[in-house]
Amino acid sequence: MLPFPRHWVHATLIALIAPAFFLGCSESDSDAYQATPSNKEKSTEVFPYSHDSDRLAQITHEACVECHAEEVEQWKTSHHAKANRPTSMQLDARAFTPVRQIEESGVTYEMALNGTEFELRVLNPDGPDLTYKLVGVIGETPIRQYLAVLPGNKFQTISATYDVLNDTWIDVFAGENRVPGEWGYWTGQGMNWNANCAYCHTTEFDKKFDFESNSYHTTWVQQGISCIECHIGVDEHLEAARKGDYTTGLSQLSREQTESNCFTCHSRRDQLTADAFEVGDDFHDHFDVSLPDQPGIYYADGQILDEVYVHASFKMSRMAHAGVSCTDCHNPHTLEHVLPFENNMLCMRCHEAGGTMNAPIIKPVEHSFHKEGSTGNLCVECHMPQTTYMQVDPRADHGFHSPDPLMTKELGIPNACSKCHKDQDLDWAVEHAENWYGERLEKSRQRARARAISAAYEYRPEAMEALIKLSADEEIDAWQATYIGLLANYVPNEQVVAHLKSLADHESPLVRSRVVRGLGRLPELDSIIIDKLSDTKRNVRINAARAMASRNQAIPDEQAAEEWDSYLKFNADRPQSLLMQASRAAVDNRPADVQKFIARALLMDSKNPEMYHQGAILLSTAGLNDAATRYLNTGWEMAPQNARFPYSLGLLAAETGDLNKAVGYLEETVAMEPEFYRAWYNLALAYQQLNRPEDAARAQRKAQGQ
Repeated sequence: MLPFPRHWVHATLIALIAPAFFLGCSESDSDAYQATPSNKEKSTEVFPYSHDSDRLAQITHEACVECHAEEVEQWKTSHHAKANRPTSMQLDARAFTPVRQIEESGVTYEMALNGTEFELRVLNPDGPDLTYKLVGVIGETPIRQYLAVLPGNKFQTISATYDVLNDTWIDVFAGENRVPGEWGYWTGQGMNWNANCAYCHTTEFDKKFDFESNSYHTTWVQQGISCIECHIGVDEHLEAARKGDYTTGLSQLSREQTESNCFTCHSRRDQLTADAFEVGDDFHDHFDVSLPDQPGIYYADGQILDEVYVHASFKMSRMAHAGVSCTDCHNPHTLEHVLPFENNMLCMRCHEAGGTMNAPIIKPVEHSFHKEGSTGNLCVECHMPQTTYMQVDPRADHGFHSPDPLMTKELGIPNACSKCHKDQDLDWAVEHAENWYGERLEKSRQRARARAISAAYEYRPEAMEALIKLSADEEIDAWQATYIGLLANYVPNEQVVAHLKSLADHESPLVRSRVVRGLGRLPELDSIIIDKLSDTKRNVRINAARAMASRNQAIPDEQAAEEWDSYLKFNADRPQSLLMQASRAAVDNRPADVQKFIARALLMDSKNPEMYHQGAILLSTAGLNDAATRYLNTGWEMAPQNARFPYSLGLLAAETGDLNKAVGYLEETVAMEPEFYRAWYNLALAYQQLNRPEDAARAQRKAQGQ
């Protein structure tokens, strides 16, 4: 499970966050997870082990154990096996005995055992207490997240989380003061298991969301991640093996297929298909991954900031570019390291002799300037520093960056030296790093990227040239896509547009998809977007379809149109998808549907002022100006310092012919934000129409930055 953001981010459609199950488990508990229903009927439990016992019997690990006993026993100890389960008296009674209490955001929650049922009690001093049944569990150690069942067959991850190692309950969002109505409140859609967690915690998951009833009819074959989720041809192989043929069926996955399979869950991504990924498929045909072109997820040098689940961090690394893959370091069944990292053996396997990947030869003591056996001499301490999420859950960075204290001083990017040497100040760390590695760091792409991307996050003009220069000779696809994604902010600059077009046929679908996004910002539809509707990868086709839909234009390619429609319907439990459907309804002159989609989106994040702003724009497009005005005023009350609300109210007033009111709103806009040049431009037009030429000329000069 992940540390969900407090609000849904609406400015751009972010990649849907994949839940993590990097959670260990004690071997003594392993057998408690294997209770399979013995009857052949579908289980009637609220949170069953399986929704299809016949299918479970056909493909469960028990069908594999006769020939693969060692692998099955290894798997039973893994995070995958224990990623999800129903509550258990054997495993969970300790967490609820005695009754535990925790206060979150001014509300007291009580976790209690009532007979054999686990309960969450919300203690209300001003009214009746509320009680919810806790029926499921995500993870094992270091934390367990419990699932409450709510109407609509919705399973919600409560933010009160059990810290197994310390036998205590913690608030994973301590200090955020989340309240009902927010996307990330525990009863909100952002904490819904069906939509955000279950795909990566169960076997053969099917979300089955019904928009009209606002309910789920979710099914899965097995709790946890079992053999069939990672091996291709299991059905055929088992059938043949029962007849004595042990060679038919299973085939070896390629490196790319193996990575695609791992990355479906170990990534922060937008899901493009309705749970349709199958082992052996290409990741880019089903998901669109988040990269550092979206601020707030990574630091500017690519280090992890928010929870990103490994994929993009790893793909941005020189290790991945050299050919290193997940299973080079992790046993695929236990998920443990194939060699110990505590004595650098895991890393030195390649870096001691170069290996088949031509890794640079490294002598740890000479390289690290730390004595053998010290913390500073461990490769992972410097190149894979950990970040703690959810209060007690540390995750290692897989970008394999070099510590650079100077970037901490310049840009606020963390460095591994200061994380360890807490007794020393930053200047001390800068001095040592510059003495040891200064010339190498100054020439590194890591530092050049950090400076360019940091400038791009602030929309500084000099970032454009720096990004184009980096892009010109970038070998790593994920970084190339990051540059292109950030350069899109400078469209329609001619140099940027030309550069984007030069990469339209790049071999990587990551890059092509970012090119399409960037060209989608042009005032006029570019022919490349039409061409990419028939791209070989779905993530590119979806982004091309999105570019056309944002212009309210019909999608001429039948396959792309069907994929776009399927994408919107599958994600109808997400605000941004609903806003897209509202936009389409506005174009089709279906005002009732516009209101329906916006109202449902707002229900998911009613405390977020940006929801009211985007909803108002769509309502205005549908001609529902009175409703749009109410939305804008509500949002402005919530965010009184946000100049976009009076700006939008001014445009709306001008559209309805009330120029005096429009001028009042626009004047308030530029008073709040003097460099809001577009508002000055609109104000100049309004002054002209009111026959105020001197005011119009003054506003026009302001619009031009004079």
